[in-house]
Formats: sequence, C-alpha cells, structure tokens
Amino acid sequence: MAAAAPEPAPEPKPKRKTRKSLFSRRFFQLGGQGLVVSLAIHGVLLFLATAWVVSITTSQKKEPSTFATGAGGGRGGERAIAQKAKAKPNSPKSLTKSSTKITSKSANAQIALPEMPDVSRAALGAMASSSKGFGGGAGGGVGGATGLGKGGKNFTGRSVMGMKISGANIAVYFDNSSSMEPYLSGVEKQIKEQFPNADVFRYFGIFNLNQDGEVVGGKPNQKYAIETVEQIAASRRGGNRMSANDPGKLSPAGRNLLGSKDAQFRVGGVGAWIEAMLVQKQYDAIVIFSDFEDGIVQYRTKGEPRPQLVFDADLKGASDNRTDAEKAWEERWVKTFALATERKAPRLYLYSTLQEPQDLYKRCVAASGGEFKIVTLPRAGIFPSPKKK
Repeated sequence: MAAAAPEPAPEPKPKRKTRKSLFSRRFFQLGGQGLVVSLAIHGVLLFLATAWVVSITTSQKKEPSTFATGAGGGRGGERAIAQKAKAKPNSPKSLTKSSTKITSKSANAQIALPEMPDVSRAALGAMASSSKGFGGGAGGGVGGATGLGKGGKNFTGRSVMGMKISGANIAVYFDNSSSMEPYLSGVEKQIKEQFPNADVFRYFGIFNLNQDGEVVGGKPNQKYAIETVEQIAASRRGGNRMSANDPGKLSPAGRNLLGSKDAQFRVGGVGAWIEAMLVQKQYDAIVIFSDFEDGIVQYRTKGEPRPQLVFDADLKGASDNRTDAEKAWEERWVKTFALATERKAPRLYLYSTLQEPQDLYKRCVAASGGEFKIVTLPRAGIFPSPKKK
C-alpha cells in the first residue's frame, strides 16, 4: 500500500503592516520634523549661554576696595584704619576745593575779588600775567585799573575815561546840576560807546539826605520835615522843576524802574537812587558822575521841635552826633555792596570832577570791588587827572 503523500507546508502569514496614527501623519505632513530639530538646537544653545553667563559672573566677583584713613588727632592719630568704601558709579568728582579770597589794595581803593576755586600756582601765575584778568577776561587786568571785574561768564571789563568798569548791564546816575550839565552829553557818549545798553538817569545834584535813620526817598509817599531834593532844585532854579528823563532812551528794565521810582528819585536824589539800586537784579554795576559837592547830611526830627542836623559828611572833627540806630543805614549799604563779590549786588564806580567822594561812598566802592576816579573836564575833552603822590 502506497504511503500517503505529505501534507503541504503551510504558507507563511504575511506581515501585518502597522499604520501610523492620524495625529502622527498630520504632524509630519505639516513640518513637525523640522520643528523638533529646531527645538533641540535652541535647547542646546540656551544651555551653553546659561553656562557661559554663570562662569563670567562668578569670575568677575571681587571684594570691596579698602583704603586707609588716619585715626584722628591725639595719640591715635598715627594709626590707620581700613575702611570699606562702596563704589558709586557715574558720580562726578568735585573739582572745587575750599574757596579763597584774593584782595588788591591801591592808593584809591580796596578791591575784593570774587571767590574763586583753589587752582594751582601755575594757573594763577598765567592768569595774573594775562591782561584779561580773572574769570576768563571778565575783569580788569591786575596791572591796570584798580576796578576789577567779577569774573565768570558775560562780564567784561571796558575802559571809560581811564577807569575799567566790569559788568554786562550798567546803570548811570548823572548829577544834572548847572555846573555839570555842559559835560553830560559828552560823558554819556563815551559810556554808550562801551556800554550801548547802559541806562542813564539824570537828577539834580548829588544830594544824599537822611531823616531819623532813613534815606529820604527810600520809600514811596513819605512826608519829610526837611527840604527835599526837588524843593532844593526848585529854589535854586527860580521855581523851575528838574528836567525829566527820556524813557525812550532806557532799556525795558530802565523804563520800569523810572516808572515806579521817578517820584522817589526826585525827592531823595542819589541817596534814593542808590537805595533802589541795591535791591535791583538787572544791573551788574552802577556808575555815578558828579562833583560830589552836595555831600551826605542827616537830620533828627523825632522828639525835636524842629529838625536838628546831627551829621554832615563834609564837616571835619567831632560832627557826628548820631546814635548807632541812626547810622545803621550806612553799615547796611556797605554790607550789601560787599555782596557784589557773589554777584548779589552791583559794583559801584564813581567819577568826580572836583573832590574825592565822601567816606561812605569810598567804603561802598571798596566793599563792592569797584573804583573811583577824579577827572578834569577841559573844553578840549575829558582826561583823567594826574595821580596824587
């Protein structure tokens, strides 16, 4: 019997194909493969950057700087103490040391220069040798006129009739008496050539009147028991009033001053004018042109049946019978003019055609750092008088 044929071997089952999920197929279709690579690269870069910053910060850490200071006076003064000082970024260094004051004296005046930063001796020598003076040419030269400028910006020294006047804005008082009137136009011309914007005021004489310790004309609408400048002018001119100032020739500041103070200046003359100028801010210097013949007089009316003359600056000897309170106004003037070195008051400059100004004026000139000069006025022109030996 024939053997049975072997059964055929079963065919291998075909491998089952795995299907990608719907999310995977859409993710890779939309470029997800590139996104994965990009994220991996950025992750590596972020890690490297973080490691670099940490290493640099750690290496740059330093201990706070220290410096040694003296322990102070006494027996412990030789010891040094180490102190830690925190650095302050962007804090500017101060270049100004303790200020010094330089003074110059001459036969005519004492001048206090403005306070200046303490600089090296070499720099001071260079400044002293320059004809431009201190403060970058703001004042007069050291070897020239005694009136020196304030220094700093916008202040220039300019010579007028042999005297150097320092200031950007100046006001001028003209003694408009009959003896001075013929010369005023020529003097004004010379001043205007150097200071075109100068404000020039004209009032009668050079009277400085004081009643009971107050400057006549220093306050508006005051009544006085003594004769005022306006009354003196009327009596000397046969009843004619003083000539008026021309507002058109004044700066806006000068017009405002004239409009508010003209009545006071007519009553008190140069005394009232100086009183007003001491509180003005627009003028760097004030100039007075006169023969200084009218002087400074003071009366006492309180408790007196009639005004009593207690002081006349032109009388020699023991002619001052004022109390300390009655002459306090003089010290106030001097102290206020001294503020010119700090640019808080005007400098004072005086021209006299006849005699030296009274002592009070000279004290104010010296305190402010200004100057006074005696000039002669011949018909041919104006020339400074020879210096006294």
